[in-house]
Amino acid sequence: MMLSGLLYWLSPARRRFMRRLAKPGLDATRARLAEAGSPRAVQFISTIIDANADFLAYALSPKGPLSMYCDRATPDSVAKCIATMLIYSVNLFARDEMQNNESEMIPLLAHIAGVTLMQVMLRRDALRKAPRSEEWMVLTWLAKDLGADAPKYDAELERSFGYNYLSYIAQYRPTLEREMAAADAAST
Repeated sequence: MMLSGLLYWLSPARRRFMRRLAKPGLDATRARLAEAGSPRAVQFISTIIDANADFLAYALSPKGPLSMYCDRATPDSVAKCIATMLIYSVNLFARDEMQNNESEMIPLLAHIAGVTLMQVMLRRDALRKAPRSEEWMVLTWLAKDLGADAPKYDAELERSFGYNYLSYIAQYRPTLEREMAAADAAST
C-alpha cells in the first residue's frame, strides 16, 4: 500500500493534475490565507490545503472514488473543491473551535474559501446534522462543485470515499500535531 501511494505521488498524472488544475486554486487560496492568517493558522491550514489537493488528485484519477467526475475537473471547479474540502477538514481537526460561532477560524475560513461567514456556518452545521455520514455530505458538495448533480445515495461510494479520504488525511495528523506543538513552543 505504501509503495503504491508513493508511486502515485510521483506519477505524471498527479503532477499534471497539480500543475494544470490545482495550481490556480491553490495559489489563490494560499494568497488569501497569507493576507488574513496568523503564522500559526498559515502553517496549520497550508498543510491541510496541500493534503486536500493531493487527495483530490487521487480521488479524480481513474482509480479514485470520484473518477466519474474527472471529465468535469477544471481549474475553477477544482478551486471550489479545495475550498469545500478545507472547510470539511478543518472541521475534522478543529471541531471544538469550529463549534464556537465566535471563533476566529470561521471568518478566516470564509475569507480563504471566498464564501460568506453564513456559508461556513451552514456547512459546519450541515456536517453535524448530516442524515448520512459527513463524508457523504462532502461528496455531494464536491459533485456540485464539479458541476454535476448530487449523486443518489450509494453505500459503496460512501464507504469508498470515506475510507479513502479519512485514511489519507489521517496521515497528516502527526505532522499537524508536530507543527502546532512547535508553533505553541515558539510563542511562549
